[in-house]
Amino acid sequence: MVEGEVASLAFAARLADNGAELGLVTTKAFRGQGFAAAATAGWTRLPTLRSRTLFYSTDRDNISSQRVAERLGLHLRGASLRIS
Repeated sequence: MVEGEVASLAFAARLADNGAELGLVTTKAFRGQGFAAAATAGWTRLPTLRSRTLFYSTDRDNISSQRVAERLGLHLRGASLRIS
């Protein structure tokens, strides 16, 4: 939150008993200021997620999201293939 406005929001995009995948949205006005990394780090510390394996996924073309992962020291676990 910045002056009462949501800057970035992290949430469980997928949630199961043994794992959770992060979903993340950062308001355009606040992008590039570290709010996504802060929201992601905060999400990982939620007590309800302690017993789960946590995943941060990003599209191959989403360089900003990849920078967040790099900033947090996250490592690539694998790739997925989506056919549409």
